[in-house]
Amino acid sequence: MGAAGYPLYRDLVAGPRPLDPGPHGRGGAAGNRRMSADISVVILSYDRVHLLERTLRGCTTQGGDWGAFEVIVVDNHPDQLARGLVERLAAETGVAMTYLADPRRNISIVRNKGIAAAQGRYVAFIDDDEEPQPGWLAALTACLDRTGADAAFGPKLPEFEGGRAPDWDPDGWRYTLDFRMPADEPIAMFGRLRRRGKGLGSGNAAFRVSTCLDGPEPFSVAFGNANGEDTQLLFRLAMAGRRFVWCPEAVVREFIETSRARPDYMITRMKRGSQHYAVCRIDTSDNKLLTTIKVGLLGLAQTAVHAGLYVATGEFLDRTHRYDHRIGMAKGLGKLTWRAPIGFIEETAA
Repeated sequence: MGAAGYPLYRDLVAGPRPLDPGPHGRGGAAGNRRMSADISVVILSYDRVHLLERTLRGCTTQGGDWGAFEVIVVDNHPDQLARGLVERLAAETGVAMTYLADPRRNISIVRNKGIAAAQGRYVAFIDDDEEPQPGWLAALTACLDRTGADAAFGPKLPEFEGGRAPDWDPDGWRYTLDFRMPADEPIAMFGRLRRRGKGLGSGNAAFRVSTCLDGPEPFSVAFGNANGEDTQLLFRLAMAGRRFVWCPEAVVREFIETSRARPDYMITRMKRGSQHYAVCRIDTSDNKLLTTIKVGLLGLAQTAVHAGLYVATGEFLDRTHRYDHRIGMAKGLGKLTWRAPIGFIEETAA
Protein backbone atom coordinates (compact mmCIF):
# COMPACT_ATOMS: atom_id res chain seq x y z
CA MET A 1 0.00 0.00 0.00
CA GLY A 2 1.15 3.53 -0.69
CA ALA A 3 0.81 6.76 1.24
CA ALA A 4 -2.51 7.35 2.97
CA GLY A 5 -3.47 3.72 2.43
CA TYR A 6 -3.93 3.95 -1.34
CA PRO A 7 -2.75 0.96 -3.39
CA LEU A 8 0.46 1.30 -5.34
CA TYR A 9 -0.14 0.87 -9.02
CA ARG A 10 2.18 -2.13 -9.25
CA ASP A 11 -0.53 -3.88 -7.19
CA LEU A 12 -3.43 -2.52 -9.24
CA VAL A 13 -3.08 -2.95 -12.98
CA ALA A 14 -6.79 -2.97 -13.58
CA GLY A 15 -7.07 -2.20 -17.27
CA PRO A 16 -8.18 0.93 -19.08
CA ARG A 17 -11.12 2.86 -17.76
CA PRO A 18 -13.83 3.40 -20.39
CA LEU A 19 -14.14 6.93 -21.70
CA ASP A 20 -17.31 8.45 -23.12
CA PRO A 21 -17.02 8.14 -26.89
CA GLY A 22 -18.99 11.20 -27.90
CA PRO A 23 -17.26 14.37 -29.14
CA HIS A 24 -18.79 16.50 -26.39
CA GLY A 25 -18.70 14.14 -23.43
CA ARG A 26 -21.52 13.59 -21.02
CA GLY A 27 -22.21 12.99 -17.34
CA GLY A 28 -19.79 13.27 -14.46
CA ALA A 29 -18.88 16.23 -12.32
CA ALA A 30 -16.91 17.92 -15.09
CA GLY A 31 -19.65 17.48 -17.68
CA ASN A 32 -22.29 19.11 -15.44
CA ARG A 33 -20.39 22.24 -14.43
CA ARG A 34 -21.21 25.71 -15.68
CA MET A 35 -18.39 26.99 -17.87
CA SER A 36 -17.55 30.60 -16.98
CA ALA A 37 -14.01 30.71 -18.43
CA ASP A 38 -12.44 29.69 -21.69
CA ILE A 39 -9.57 27.94 -19.95
CA SER A 40 -8.63 27.12 -16.36
CA VAL A 41 -4.99 26.89 -15.31
CA VAL A 42 -4.43 24.25 -12.63
CA ILE A 43 -1.16 24.35 -10.69
CA LEU A 44 -0.14 21.82 -8.06
CA SER A 45 2.21 22.90 -5.29
CA TYR A 46 3.98 21.15 -2.47
CA ASP A 47 6.95 23.03 -1.06
CA ARG A 48 8.34 25.10 -3.93
CA VAL A 49 6.70 28.39 -3.05
CA HIS A 50 9.90 30.20 -4.05
CA LEU A 51 9.35 28.95 -7.62
CA LEU A 52 5.56 29.08 -7.58
CA GLU A 53 5.61 32.87 -7.48
CA ARG A 54 7.38 32.94 -10.88
CA THR A 55 4.73 30.61 -12.27
CA LEU A 56 1.83 32.65 -10.93
CA ARG A 57 3.25 35.98 -12.05
CA GLY A 58 3.73 34.53 -15.52
CA CYS A 59 0.11 33.43 -15.50
CA THR A 60 -1.14 36.87 -14.49
CA THR A 61 0.30 38.37 -17.70
CA GLN A 62 -1.66 36.03 -19.98
CA GLY A 63 -4.75 38.19 -20.29
CA GLY A 64 -5.98 39.70 -23.54
CA ASP A 65 -8.91 39.89 -25.89
CA TRP A 66 -8.60 36.19 -26.77
CA GLY A 67 -10.82 35.08 -23.87
CA ALA A 68 -11.20 34.61 -20.13
CA PHE A 69 -9.09 32.48 -17.82
CA GLU A 70 -8.76 31.57 -14.17
CA VAL A 71 -5.93 30.16 -12.06
CA ILE A 72 -6.43 27.37 -9.52
CA VAL A 73 -3.65 26.43 -7.10
CA VAL A 74 -3.99 23.17 -5.19
CA ASP A 75 -1.60 23.03 -2.23
CA ASN A 76 -0.55 19.53 -1.21
CA HIS A 77 1.57 20.60 1.76
CA PRO A 78 0.03 19.96 5.21
CA ASP A 79 1.09 23.44 6.33
CA GLN A 80 -0.61 25.14 3.35
CA LEU A 81 2.58 26.95 2.41
CA ALA A 82 1.18 28.56 -0.74
CA ARG A 83 -1.95 30.14 0.74
CA GLY A 84 -0.43 33.52 1.58
CA LEU A 85 1.24 33.86 -1.81
CA VAL A 86 -1.91 33.05 -3.77
CA GLU A 87 -4.07 35.41 -1.73
CA ARG A 88 -1.51 38.21 -2.04
CA LEU A 89 -1.13 37.89 -5.81
CA ALA A 90 -4.88 37.61 -6.34
CA ALA A 91 -5.40 40.88 -4.47
CA GLU A 92 -2.43 42.54 -6.16
CA THR A 93 -3.22 41.59 -9.77
CA GLY A 94 -6.99 41.17 -9.86
CA VAL A 95 -6.64 37.89 -11.74
CA ALA A 96 -9.23 35.27 -10.81
CA MET A 97 -7.38 32.87 -8.50
CA THR A 98 -8.68 30.03 -6.38
CA TYR A 99 -6.68 28.47 -3.55
CA LEU A 100 -7.43 24.88 -2.55
CA ALA A 101 -5.64 22.61 -0.10
CA ASP A 102 -5.49 18.84 0.30
CA PRO A 103 -2.76 17.25 2.45
CA ARG A 104 -3.25 13.70 1.16
CA ARG A 105 0.02 12.62 -0.48
CA ASN A 106 -1.47 11.43 -3.74
CA ILE A 107 -0.99 13.58 -6.80
CA SER A 108 -4.07 12.21 -8.56
CA ILE A 109 -6.32 13.34 -5.71
CA VAL A 110 -4.78 16.80 -5.91
CA ARG A 111 -5.14 17.01 -9.70
CA ASN A 112 -8.74 15.84 -9.56
CA LYS A 113 -9.52 18.45 -6.92
CA GLY A 114 -8.27 21.19 -9.22
CA ILE A 115 -10.23 19.83 -12.18
CA ALA A 116 -13.44 19.65 -10.13
CA ALA A 117 -13.11 23.34 -9.27
CA ALA A 118 -12.28 24.45 -12.81
CA GLN A 119 -14.86 26.47 -14.74
CA GLY A 120 -13.18 26.44 -18.14
CA ARG A 121 -13.95 24.56 -21.34
CA TYR A 122 -10.30 23.61 -21.28
CA VAL A 123 -7.93 22.86 -18.41
CA ALA A 124 -4.24 23.68 -18.73
CA PHE A 125 -1.64 22.20 -16.41
CA ILE A 126 1.65 23.89 -15.66
CA ASP A 127 4.15 22.79 -13.02
CA ASP A 128 5.15 25.04 -10.15
CA ASP A 129 8.74 25.24 -11.45
CA GLU A 130 7.65 26.41 -14.92
CA GLU A 131 7.18 29.99 -16.06
CA PRO A 132 4.76 30.58 -18.95
CA GLN A 133 6.03 32.86 -21.68
CA PRO A 134 3.94 35.67 -23.23
CA GLY A 135 1.05 34.36 -25.29
CA TRP A 136 1.23 30.87 -23.76
CA LEU A 137 -2.39 30.54 -22.70
CA ALA A 138 -3.80 32.27 -25.78
CA ALA A 139 -1.80 29.87 -27.98
CA LEU A 140 -3.11 26.75 -26.24
CA THR A 141 -6.69 28.00 -26.37
CA ALA A 142 -6.46 28.98 -30.04
CA CYS A 143 -4.84 25.66 -30.92
CA LEU A 144 -7.65 23.63 -29.38
CA ASP A 145 -10.30 25.91 -30.90
CA ARG A 146 -8.69 25.76 -34.32
CA THR A 147 -7.98 22.04 -34.53
CA GLY A 148 -10.83 20.58 -32.50
CA ALA A 149 -8.20 18.36 -30.87
CA ASP A 150 -8.67 16.88 -27.43
CA ALA A 151 -5.31 17.98 -26.00
CA ALA A 152 -2.46 20.29 -26.98
CA PHE A 153 1.14 20.24 -25.78
CA GLY A 154 3.86 22.88 -25.94
CA PRO A 155 7.65 23.09 -25.55
CA LYS A 156 9.45 23.11 -22.22
CA LEU A 157 12.81 24.88 -22.30
CA PRO A 158 15.26 24.73 -19.38
CA GLU A 159 16.55 27.66 -17.39
CA PHE A 160 19.44 26.48 -15.23
CA GLU A 161 20.30 27.87 -11.84
CA GLY A 162 23.69 29.47 -12.27
CA GLY A 163 23.00 30.37 -15.88
CA ARG A 164 24.36 27.39 -17.81
CA ALA A 165 23.70 23.72 -18.46
CA PRO A 166 25.75 21.09 -16.59
CA ASP A 167 28.99 19.84 -18.14
CA TRP A 168 27.61 16.33 -18.62
CA ASP A 169 24.67 17.71 -20.67
CA PRO A 170 26.12 20.90 -22.20
CA ASP A 171 23.17 21.52 -24.54
CA GLY A 172 20.57 20.87 -21.85
CA TRP A 173 18.94 18.28 -24.12
CA ARG A 174 17.95 16.01 -21.25
CA TYR A 175 15.95 18.87 -19.74
CA THR A 176 14.34 20.06 -22.98
CA LEU A 177 11.04 18.97 -24.45
CA ASP A 178 10.65 20.35 -27.97
CA PHE A 179 9.57 18.09 -30.81
CA ARG A 180 10.22 20.88 -33.35
CA MET A 181 7.06 19.95 -35.20
CA PRO A 182 4.83 22.34 -37.16
CA ALA A 183 1.88 23.91 -35.39
CA ASP A 184 -1.20 21.70 -35.11
CA GLU A 185 0.66 18.57 -36.21
CA PRO A 186 -0.83 15.43 -34.63
CA ILE A 187 1.22 13.73 -31.92
CA ALA A 188 1.35 9.94 -32.05
CA MET A 189 1.49 8.74 -28.46
CA PHE A 190 3.05 5.45 -29.52
CA GLY A 191 5.79 4.88 -32.06
CA ARG A 192 7.57 7.94 -33.42
CA LEU A 193 7.22 9.88 -30.18
CA ARG A 194 8.95 7.14 -28.21
CA ARG A 195 11.69 6.80 -30.83
CA ARG A 196 12.58 10.43 -30.25
CA GLY A 197 13.49 9.48 -26.70
CA LYS A 198 10.96 11.85 -25.17
CA GLY A 199 7.60 11.27 -23.58
CA LEU A 200 4.59 13.47 -23.00
CA GLY A 201 3.41 14.61 -19.61
CA SER A 202 0.89 17.02 -18.18
CA GLY A 203 3.33 19.89 -17.64
CA ASN A 204 2.53 22.50 -20.31
CA ALA A 205 -0.54 20.77 -21.67
CA ALA A 206 -4.18 21.75 -22.17
CA PHE A 207 -7.11 19.34 -22.28
CA ARG A 208 -10.66 19.58 -23.54
CA VAL A 209 -12.69 18.91 -20.40
CA SER A 210 -15.66 17.26 -22.11
CA THR A 211 -13.61 14.56 -23.85
CA CYS A 212 -10.58 14.12 -21.59
CA LEU A 213 -11.40 15.08 -18.01
CA ASP A 214 -15.07 14.22 -17.70
CA GLY A 215 -16.09 12.25 -14.62
CA PRO A 216 -15.22 12.34 -10.92
CA GLU A 217 -11.73 10.79 -11.19
CA PRO A 218 -9.98 11.68 -14.46
CA PHE A 219 -6.61 10.83 -12.91
CA SER A 220 -6.54 7.36 -11.38
CA VAL A 221 -5.82 7.43 -7.64
CA ALA A 222 -4.02 4.10 -7.99
CA PHE A 223 -1.38 5.91 -10.07
CA GLY A 224 -0.98 8.93 -7.82
CA ASN A 225 1.73 7.74 -5.46
CA ALA A 226 4.75 8.38 -7.67
CA ASN A 227 3.90 10.70 -10.58
CA GLY A 228 2.72 8.06 -13.07
CA GLU A 229 -0.82 9.40 -13.18
CA ASP A 230 -0.44 11.65 -16.21
CA THR A 231 1.22 8.94 -18.31
CA GLN A 232 -1.62 6.55 -17.50
CA LEU A 233 -4.24 9.15 -18.43
CA LEU A 234 -2.53 9.95 -21.72
CA PHE A 235 -2.28 6.28 -22.62
CA ARG A 236 -5.97 5.79 -21.84
CA LEU A 237 -6.92 8.79 -23.93
CA ALA A 238 -4.78 7.66 -26.84
CA MET A 239 -6.23 4.15 -26.71
CA ALA A 240 -9.72 5.70 -26.77
CA GLY A 241 -8.92 7.63 -29.94
CA ARG A 242 -8.43 11.10 -28.48
CA ARG A 243 -6.39 13.46 -30.66
CA PHE A 244 -3.23 15.22 -29.44
CA VAL A 245 -1.58 18.10 -31.30
CA TRP A 246 1.61 20.11 -31.00
CA CYS A 247 1.47 23.82 -30.14
CA PRO A 248 4.98 25.31 -30.60
CA GLU A 249 3.87 28.84 -29.65
CA ALA A 250 2.87 27.76 -26.13
CA VAL A 251 6.29 27.92 -24.47
CA VAL A 252 7.20 27.53 -20.81
CA ARG A 253 10.61 27.79 -19.21
CA GLU A 254 11.41 25.24 -16.52
CA PHE A 255 13.73 26.39 -13.74
CA ILE A 256 16.31 23.67 -13.05
CA GLU A 257 17.80 23.97 -9.59
CA THR A 258 21.40 22.83 -9.13
CA SER A 259 20.31 19.77 -7.15
CA ARG A 260 18.33 18.56 -10.18
CA ALA A 261 21.14 19.19 -12.67
CA ARG A 262 23.26 16.34 -11.32
CA PRO A 263 23.65 13.19 -13.44
CA ASP A 264 22.59 10.91 -10.58
CA TYR A 265 19.29 12.80 -10.35
CA MET A 266 18.66 12.39 -14.07
CA ILE A 267 19.55 8.69 -13.97
CA THR A 268 17.03 8.15 -11.16
CA ARG A 269 14.44 10.24 -12.98
CA MET A 270 14.87 8.30 -16.24
CA LYS A 271 14.55 4.97 -14.46
CA ARG A 272 11.33 6.11 -12.79
CA GLY A 273 10.00 7.44 -16.07
CA SER A 274 10.68 4.10 -17.70
CA GLN A 275 8.89 2.30 -14.86
CA HIS A 276 5.92 4.61 -15.39
CA TYR A 277 5.95 3.87 -19.12
CA ALA A 278 6.03 0.12 -18.54
CA VAL A 279 3.27 -0.11 -15.97
CA CYS A 280 1.00 2.32 -17.83
CA ARG A 281 1.55 0.59 -21.16
CA ILE A 282 0.60 -2.72 -19.55
CA ASP A 283 -2.35 -1.24 -17.67
CA THR A 284 -3.93 0.25 -20.80
CA SER A 285 -3.25 -2.73 -23.07
CA ASP A 286 -5.96 -5.09 -24.31
CA ASN A 287 -3.46 -7.95 -24.06
CA LYS A 288 -1.59 -7.47 -20.82
CA LEU A 289 0.43 -10.69 -21.00
CA LEU A 290 1.76 -9.95 -24.48
CA THR A 291 2.50 -6.33 -23.60
CA THR A 292 4.31 -7.39 -20.42
CA ILE A 293 6.51 -9.70 -22.49
CA LYS A 294 7.20 -7.00 -25.08
CA VAL A 295 8.06 -4.41 -22.44
CA GLY A 296 10.35 -6.88 -20.68
CA LEU A 297 12.17 -7.79 -23.89
CA LEU A 298 12.58 -4.12 -24.76
CA GLY A 299 14.00 -3.41 -21.31
CA LEU A 300 16.36 -6.37 -21.53
CA ALA A 301 17.64 -5.29 -24.95
CA GLN A 302 18.01 -1.68 -23.86
CA THR A 303 19.96 -2.63 -20.75
CA ALA A 304 22.22 -5.09 -22.57
CA VAL A 305 23.02 -2.81 -25.50
CA HIS A 306 23.85 0.23 -23.40
CA ALA A 307 25.81 -1.79 -20.84
CA GLY A 308 27.84 -3.38 -23.63
CA LEU A 309 28.57 -0.06 -25.29
CA TYR A 310 29.40 1.53 -21.96
CA VAL A 311 32.02 -1.12 -21.25
CA ALA A 312 33.36 -1.54 -24.79
CA THR A 313 33.73 2.11 -25.71
CA GLY A 314 34.25 3.68 -22.32
CA GLU A 315 37.81 4.84 -22.82
CA PHE A 316 36.95 6.42 -26.19
CA LEU A 317 33.86 8.36 -25.13
CA ASP A 318 33.61 11.79 -23.58
CA ARG A 319 31.70 12.31 -20.36
CA THR A 320 28.48 13.27 -22.14
CA HIS A 321 28.26 10.08 -24.17
CA ARG A 322 29.18 7.88 -21.20
CA TYR A 323 26.21 9.31 -19.32
CA ASP A 324 24.03 8.65 -22.37
CA HIS A 325 24.74 4.94 -21.93
CA ARG A 326 24.24 5.05 -18.16
CA ILE A 327 20.87 6.69 -18.72
CA GLY A 328 20.05 4.10 -21.39
CA MET A 329 20.81 1.34 -18.89
CA ALA A 330 18.59 3.03 -16.31
CA LYS A 331 15.69 3.22 -18.76
CA GLY A 332 16.10 -0.45 -19.59
CA LEU A 333 16.20 -1.41 -15.91
CA GLY A 334 13.06 0.64 -15.32
CA LYS A 335 11.15 -1.51 -17.78
CA LEU A 336 12.43 -4.64 -16.06
CA THR A 337 11.55 -3.47 -12.54
CA TRP A 338 8.11 -1.91 -13.03
CA ARG A 339 6.68 -3.93 -10.15
CA ALA A 340 9.22 -2.53 -7.70
CA PRO A 341 8.29 0.37 -5.39
CA ILE A 342 8.89 3.68 -7.14
CA GLY A 343 8.00 6.56 -4.81
CA PHE A 344 8.84 10.23 -5.14
CA ILE A 345 12.35 11.56 -5.69
CA GLU A 346 13.34 13.35 -2.52
CA GLU A 347 14.38 16.93 -3.21
CA THR A 348 15.63 19.62 -0.89
CA ALA A 349 13.23 22.51 -0.56
CA ALA A 350 14.61 26.02 -0.51
